[in-house]
Amino acid sequence: MKNTRSGITINPITLAINKKRAQRWIRTGEKLLAQGSSEEALACLKKAIHIHARANKAHLLMASALMPGSNYLEILSSFHRHMQPKSYVEIGIGVGNSLTLVNPETKAVAIDPSPNILNPIRARAKIYPVTSDDFFKRYNLFQELGTDSIDLVFIDGLHIYEQIFKDFINIEKYSDKKTVVLIHDCLPVNRSVAARSSTSRFWCGDVWKIIPCLSKYRPDLNIRIIPTPPSGLGMITSLDSGSRILAENFDRITAEYHDKELDYDYLDKERIFMNTDNLVHNDWEEVSKALI
Repeated sequence: MKNTRSGITINPITLAINKKRAQRWIRTGEKLLAQGSSEEALACLKKAIHIHARANKAHLLMASALMPGSNYLEILSSFHRHMQPKSYVEIGIGVGNSLTLVNPETKAVAIDPSPNILNPIRARAKIYPVTSDDFFKRYNLFQELGTDSIDLVFIDGLHIYEQIFKDFINIEKYSDKKTVVLIHDCLPVNRSVAARSSTSRFWCGDVWKIIPCLSKYRPDLNIRIIPTPPSGLGMITSLDSGSRILAENFDRITAEYHDKELDYDYLDKERIFMNTDNLVHNDWEEVSKALI
Protein backbone atom coordinates (compact mmCIF):
# COMPACT_ATOMS: atom_id res chain seq x y z
CA MET A 1 0.00 0.00 0.00
CA LYS A 2 1.25 3.49 -0.83
CA ASN A 3 1.54 6.45 1.48
CA THR A 4 -0.58 8.96 -0.49
CA ARG A 5 1.48 11.90 0.65
CA SER A 6 4.91 10.55 -0.27
CA GLY A 7 4.21 7.82 -2.82
CA ILE A 8 6.31 5.39 -0.74
CA THR A 9 4.99 1.85 -0.48
CA ILE A 10 4.12 0.83 3.10
CA ASN A 11 3.56 -2.77 4.04
CA PRO A 12 0.28 -3.67 5.82
CA ILE A 13 1.97 -4.41 9.15
CA THR A 14 3.62 -0.99 9.25
CA LEU A 15 0.35 0.61 8.27
CA ALA A 16 -1.50 -1.14 11.10
CA ILE A 17 1.16 -0.03 13.59
CA ASN A 18 0.91 3.57 12.34
CA LYS A 19 -2.87 3.50 12.73
CA LYS A 20 -2.56 2.41 16.35
CA ARG A 21 0.08 5.05 17.08
CA ALA A 22 -2.13 7.71 15.50
CA GLN A 23 -5.14 6.54 17.50
CA ARG A 24 -3.21 7.00 20.76
CA TRP A 25 -2.38 10.60 19.81
CA ILE A 26 -6.01 11.18 18.80
CA ARG A 27 -7.30 9.91 22.16
CA THR A 28 -4.86 12.16 23.99
CA GLY A 29 -5.86 15.12 21.82
CA GLU A 30 -9.54 14.47 22.40
CA LYS A 31 -9.03 14.41 26.19
CA LEU A 32 -7.07 17.67 26.06
CA LEU A 33 -9.80 19.31 24.00
CA ALA A 34 -12.39 18.25 26.58
CA GLN A 35 -10.22 19.89 29.24
CA GLY A 36 -10.02 23.12 27.25
CA SER A 37 -6.33 22.74 26.34
CA SER A 38 -6.73 23.41 22.62
CA GLU A 39 -3.09 24.20 21.77
CA GLU A 40 -1.81 21.01 23.39
CA ALA A 41 -4.62 19.07 21.72
CA LEU A 42 -3.71 20.49 18.30
CA ALA A 43 -0.09 19.41 18.78
CA CYS A 44 -1.26 15.83 19.44
CA LEU A 45 -3.58 15.83 16.44
CA LYS A 46 -0.80 17.08 14.17
CA LYS A 47 1.34 14.15 15.30
CA ALA A 48 -1.51 11.75 14.55
CA ILE A 49 -1.93 13.14 11.03
CA HIS A 50 1.81 13.08 10.40
CA ILE A 51 1.87 9.39 11.34
CA HIS A 52 -1.31 8.46 9.49
CA ALA A 53 -2.68 11.03 7.02
CA ARG A 54 -5.99 9.15 6.69
CA ALA A 55 -6.80 9.57 10.38
CA ASN A 56 -10.24 11.04 9.71
CA LYS A 57 -11.07 11.75 13.34
CA ALA A 58 -7.86 13.74 13.82
CA HIS A 59 -8.83 16.11 11.00
CA LEU A 60 -12.34 16.57 12.40
CA LEU A 61 -11.13 17.22 15.94
CA MET A 62 -8.58 19.69 14.61
CA ALA A 63 -11.35 21.55 12.79
CA SER A 64 -13.48 21.70 15.95
CA ALA A 65 -10.56 23.09 17.95
CA LEU A 66 -9.73 25.76 15.38
CA MET A 67 -13.28 26.74 14.47
CA PRO A 68 -15.48 26.63 17.57
CA GLY A 69 -19.19 27.23 17.32
CA SER A 70 -21.91 25.98 15.01
CA ASN A 71 -21.00 23.45 12.33
CA TYR A 72 -21.75 24.15 8.68
CA LEU A 73 -25.09 22.31 8.69
CA GLU A 74 -26.27 24.37 11.67
CA ILE A 75 -25.23 27.56 9.88
CA LEU A 76 -26.94 26.41 6.69
CA SER A 77 -30.09 25.69 8.70
CA SER A 78 -29.93 29.25 10.07
CA PHE A 79 -29.80 30.62 6.52
CA HIS A 80 -33.02 28.76 5.72
CA ARG A 81 -34.75 29.98 8.91
CA HIS A 82 -33.59 33.57 8.49
CA MET A 83 -34.05 33.99 4.73
CA GLN A 84 -37.12 31.77 4.25
CA PRO A 85 -36.00 31.33 0.63
CA LYS A 86 -38.66 30.79 -1.99
CA SER A 87 -36.09 29.05 -4.18
CA TYR A 88 -33.01 26.99 -3.39
CA VAL A 89 -30.37 25.18 -5.46
CA GLU A 90 -27.99 22.53 -4.15
CA ILE A 91 -25.08 21.08 -6.10
CA GLY A 92 -23.76 17.93 -4.44
CA ILE A 93 -26.42 16.13 -2.41
CA GLY A 94 -24.52 13.19 -0.93
CA VAL A 95 -26.72 11.47 1.67
CA GLY A 96 -29.04 14.48 1.84
CA ASN A 97 -28.03 15.98 5.20
CA SER A 98 -28.15 19.53 3.85
CA LEU A 99 -31.21 18.99 1.66
CA THR A 100 -33.27 17.88 4.69
CA LEU A 101 -32.83 21.39 6.13
CA VAL A 102 -34.81 23.07 3.37
CA ASN A 103 -38.19 24.54 4.37
CA PRO A 104 -41.31 22.65 3.20
CA GLU A 105 -42.56 25.58 1.07
CA THR A 106 -39.24 26.20 -0.65
CA LYS A 107 -38.97 25.21 -4.31
CA ALA A 108 -35.66 23.37 -4.62
CA VAL A 109 -33.49 21.88 -7.33
CA ALA A 110 -30.82 19.42 -6.17
CA ILE A 111 -28.12 18.09 -8.49
CA ASP A 112 -25.88 15.06 -7.94
CA PRO A 113 -24.87 12.25 -10.33
CA SER A 114 -25.09 9.68 -7.52
CA PRO A 115 -27.51 10.86 -4.81
CA ASN A 116 -27.87 8.58 -1.80
CA ILE A 117 -30.53 10.28 0.29
CA LEU A 118 -31.05 8.64 3.66
CA ASN A 119 -33.62 10.94 5.26
CA PRO A 120 -37.00 12.42 4.20
CA ILE A 121 -36.87 15.68 2.24
CA ARG A 122 -39.42 18.27 3.40
CA ALA A 123 -39.04 20.76 0.57
CA ARG A 124 -40.72 20.70 -2.81
CA ALA A 125 -37.50 19.41 -4.29
CA LYS A 126 -36.68 18.11 -7.75
CA ILE A 127 -33.64 15.84 -7.70
CA TYR A 128 -31.54 15.49 -10.85
CA PRO A 129 -29.14 12.50 -10.90
CA VAL A 130 -26.75 14.11 -13.39
CA THR A 131 -23.50 16.04 -13.21
CA SER A 132 -23.84 19.77 -12.75
CA ASP A 133 -22.28 20.33 -16.20
CA ASP A 134 -24.93 18.13 -17.80
CA PHE A 135 -27.71 19.81 -15.83
CA PHE A 136 -26.83 23.30 -17.04
CA LYS A 137 -26.44 22.08 -20.62
CA ARG A 138 -29.82 20.36 -20.65
CA TYR A 139 -32.07 22.46 -18.41
CA ASN A 140 -33.12 26.03 -17.76
CA LEU A 141 -32.82 26.49 -14.00
CA PHE A 142 -35.70 28.98 -13.74
CA GLN A 143 -38.02 26.65 -15.62
CA GLU A 144 -37.10 23.70 -13.39
CA LEU A 145 -37.60 25.75 -10.23
CA GLY A 146 -40.77 27.41 -11.46
CA THR A 147 -39.46 30.79 -10.31
CA ASP A 148 -37.77 33.80 -11.91
CA SER A 149 -35.07 34.22 -9.24
CA ILE A 150 -32.77 32.23 -6.97
CA ASP A 151 -32.62 33.10 -3.29
CA LEU A 152 -30.13 30.62 -1.83
CA VAL A 153 -27.51 28.25 -3.30
CA PHE A 154 -25.29 25.67 -1.62
CA ILE A 155 -22.36 24.29 -3.64
CA ASP A 156 -20.73 21.15 -2.28
CA GLY A 157 -20.15 19.11 -5.42
CA LEU A 158 -16.97 17.74 -6.97
CA HIS A 159 -14.10 19.00 -4.81
CA ILE A 160 -11.97 20.21 -7.69
CA TYR A 161 -11.38 23.93 -8.16
CA GLU A 162 -12.20 24.01 -11.88
CA GLN A 163 -15.57 22.36 -11.27
CA ILE A 164 -16.51 24.72 -8.45
CA PHE A 165 -15.50 27.59 -10.73
CA LYS A 166 -17.80 26.25 -13.48
CA ASP A 167 -20.63 25.73 -11.01
CA PHE A 168 -20.34 29.30 -9.79
CA ILE A 169 -20.34 30.67 -13.36
CA ASN A 170 -23.44 28.66 -14.24
CA ILE A 171 -25.26 29.68 -11.07
CA GLU A 172 -24.45 33.37 -11.53
CA LYS A 173 -26.23 33.38 -14.90
CA TYR A 174 -29.47 32.96 -12.93
CA SER A 175 -28.56 35.13 -9.94
CA ASP A 176 -29.05 38.72 -8.86
CA LYS A 177 -27.78 41.05 -6.15
CA LYS A 178 -29.91 39.36 -3.49
CA THR A 179 -28.87 35.79 -4.26
CA VAL A 180 -26.74 34.18 -1.54
CA VAL A 181 -24.24 31.54 -2.69
CA LEU A 182 -22.61 29.33 -0.06
CA ILE A 183 -19.57 27.24 -1.00
CA HIS A 184 -18.38 24.49 1.33
CA ASP A 185 -14.71 23.59 2.03
CA CYS A 186 -13.20 27.06 1.62
CA LEU A 187 -11.09 26.89 4.79
CA PRO A 188 -9.18 23.58 4.93
CA VAL A 189 -7.49 22.74 8.24
CA ASN A 190 -4.27 21.44 6.70
CA ARG A 191 -2.44 20.87 3.45
CA SER A 192 -3.19 17.16 3.16
CA VAL A 193 -6.99 17.63 3.01
CA ALA A 194 -6.59 20.52 0.54
CA ALA A 195 -4.84 18.44 -2.14
CA ARG A 196 -6.40 17.81 -5.55
CA SER A 197 -6.53 14.08 -4.84
CA SER A 198 -8.09 12.52 -1.75
CA THR A 199 -5.82 11.46 1.10
CA SER A 200 -8.56 10.71 3.64
CA ARG A 201 -12.34 10.46 3.96
CA PHE A 202 -12.21 14.03 5.23
CA TRP A 203 -11.23 15.74 1.98
CA CYS A 204 -11.78 19.33 0.92
CA GLY A 205 -9.91 19.23 -2.36
CA ASP A 206 -8.69 22.52 -3.80
CA VAL A 207 -12.08 24.24 -3.55
CA TRP A 208 -10.36 26.90 -1.39
CA LYS A 209 -8.85 28.44 -4.56
CA ILE A 210 -12.24 29.87 -5.51
CA ILE A 211 -11.94 32.56 -2.80
CA PRO A 212 -8.65 34.17 -3.95
CA CYS A 213 -9.73 33.71 -7.56
CA LEU A 214 -13.04 35.55 -7.17
CA SER A 215 -11.42 38.17 -4.95
CA LYS A 216 -8.94 38.97 -7.71
CA TYR A 217 -11.14 38.80 -10.79
CA ARG A 218 -14.50 39.86 -9.37
CA PRO A 219 -13.90 42.65 -6.85
CA ASP A 220 -17.54 43.67 -7.37
CA LEU A 221 -18.68 40.57 -5.46
CA ASN A 222 -19.17 40.59 -1.71
CA ILE A 223 -17.07 37.61 -0.55
CA ARG A 224 -16.98 36.44 3.05
CA ILE A 225 -15.65 33.37 4.86
CA ILE A 226 -17.41 31.82 7.84
CA PRO A 227 -15.00 29.68 9.94
CA THR A 228 -17.48 26.91 10.67
CA PRO A 229 -16.30 23.32 11.17
CA PRO A 230 -15.23 21.16 9.62
CA SER A 231 -13.92 23.19 6.65
CA GLY A 232 -15.49 26.64 6.48
CA LEU A 233 -18.15 28.20 4.29
CA GLY A 234 -17.65 30.82 1.62
CA MET A 235 -20.53 33.29 1.38
CA ILE A 236 -20.92 35.31 -1.82
CA THR A 237 -23.49 37.99 -2.58
CA SER A 238 -23.93 40.91 -5.03
CA LEU A 239 -23.87 38.55 -8.01
CA ASP A 240 -24.36 39.86 -11.53
CA SER A 241 -26.06 37.67 -14.12
CA GLY A 242 -24.71 39.89 -16.89
CA SER A 243 -21.05 39.47 -15.99
CA ARG A 244 -18.98 37.47 -18.50
CA ILE A 245 -15.52 38.08 -17.05
CA LEU A 246 -15.13 34.60 -15.57
CA ALA A 247 -16.68 32.68 -18.46
CA GLU A 248 -14.71 34.50 -21.15
CA ASN A 249 -11.42 34.00 -19.28
CA PHE A 250 -12.11 30.53 -17.87
CA ASP A 251 -9.11 28.71 -19.38
CA ARG A 252 -6.62 31.42 -18.48
CA ILE A 253 -7.87 31.81 -14.91
CA THR A 254 -8.05 28.08 -14.18
CA ALA A 255 -4.52 27.63 -15.56
CA GLU A 256 -3.31 30.42 -13.28
CA TYR A 257 -4.61 28.67 -10.17
CA HIS A 258 -4.15 25.04 -11.19
CA ASP A 259 -0.76 24.53 -9.50
CA LYS A 260 -1.27 27.01 -6.67
CA GLU A 261 -0.73 25.37 -3.29
CA LEU A 262 -2.12 26.19 0.10
CA ASP A 263 0.24 28.62 1.82
CA TYR A 264 0.18 26.80 5.17
CA ASP A 265 0.75 23.26 6.38
CA TYR A 266 -1.72 23.57 9.25
CA LEU A 267 -4.36 26.20 9.85
CA ASP A 268 -4.08 28.12 13.09
CA LYS A 269 -6.33 30.57 14.90
CA GLU A 270 -4.01 33.48 14.21
CA ARG A 271 -4.23 32.84 10.47
CA ILE A 272 -8.03 32.60 10.63
CA PHE A 273 -8.51 35.82 12.52
CA MET A 274 -5.80 37.76 10.68
CA ASN A 275 -8.04 37.46 7.64
CA THR A 276 -10.19 40.32 8.89
CA ASP A 277 -11.09 41.75 5.47
CA ASN A 278 -13.56 39.02 4.58
CA LEU A 279 -13.97 36.98 7.76
CA VAL A 280 -17.37 36.70 9.45
CA HIS A 281 -17.23 35.23 12.94
CA ASN A 282 -18.98 31.91 13.41
CA ASP A 283 -21.93 33.51 15.14
CA TRP A 284 -25.31 33.76 13.46
CA GLU A 285 -25.90 37.35 14.61
CA GLU A 286 -22.65 38.38 12.87
CA VAL A 287 -23.43 36.32 9.78
CA SER A 288 -26.92 37.80 9.46
CA LYS A 289 -25.46 41.32 9.63
CA ALA A 290 -23.24 40.49 6.66
CA LEU A 291 -26.36 39.69 4.63
CA ILE A 292 -27.73 43.23 4.97
